[in-house]
Amino acid sequence: MNKLINPQRAFLFQGVGADYRDCLGMFEKERLDILKQYCSIVKDELGLDLLAYLFQSREMECDGLFYDWIAIYTCDYMVYQDYVDAGIRPAMMAGYSMGLITAMACGQSITFLDGLRMLRTIYEYPKGYADECGMGVIVGKTYDEVCDLIAKGTKENDVFIASENNESCLVLSGVKNSIEQVLRIAEQEGAIKATAINTPYGFHSPYAARGIKAFIDLVDETFIRDGETPIVSVFTQTFIQNASDLRDELIKNMASPMNWKAAIQQIGDWGVESFVEVSLGDSLTKISRMINLNYKFLTYKKFLRLQSAQ
Repeated sequence: MNKLINPQRAFLFQGVGADYRDCLGMFEKERLDILKQYCSIVKDELGLDLLAYLFQSREMECDGLFYDWIAIYTCDYMVYQDYVDAGIRPAMMAGYSMGLITAMACGQSITFLDGLRMLRTIYEYPKGYADECGMGVIVGKTYDEVCDLIAKGTKENDVFIASENNESCLVLSGVKNSIEQVLRIAEQEGAIKATAINTPYGFHSPYAARGIKAFIDLVDETFIRDGETPIVSVFTQTFIQNASDLRDELIKNMASPMNWKAAIQQIGDWGVESFVEVSLGDSLTKISRMINLNYKFLTYKKFLRLQSAQ
């Protein structure tokens, strides 16, 4: 593992949208035992039987979307510890959307329990407005082309660009019916991919600001510490490490548009060209690799393969 120990690595934390139920085979018995301990903490704090969901979900009637959020947060928190235990430590971090919360928990700015409470509040506060909102992704069109699609397919302020992932992958957020219309037009005009995201919320758009006071109040009540490792803002492309700035970033992270591409480029401009994806998947690696083909990426799957080869 010595060849993987490099202090100049950026750790990338994914947001919501993954289903980890088919990924748990990556964990050996020792890691599964630790996962069970975290599931017990989740049950005590949130009342969710995460363990049953992960291993018996097909027999459960439950809110799968929220369970997936908590599963991602919990498993990614464990993945981070695996990297650190192996001597792979971050020089900086970047969180994609709600990956910011995982990054802050791993960086000791908030506790694991604080992160659970934040995710619960984020899940609850937009519910009164959820029916009309949604998100989608378009692959194969540039930023300007997507802006033209939005102008062509919707009325003003119905749909916003929520994230510029790379040169040809953009996320939309806003009114559900209007997003679906833009996705249809994108497909007709040759987009490689134009699909809805499984969420009833309009995060990273002004629609996510409705009802946000409940989350602001929770953040105000939460004890937030200076981070052990700087976090790169996906909004300003600057370092954030002190508690006050992290607190502001949490609020901004709900309704402000992200620029993931610019954040990854800025990290490269600082001389860091090696990235570690802190997840059981590789979604951030896929979108980030397209930003600069010279960047190097380590996924958890590759990490486990290298460990077993020792």
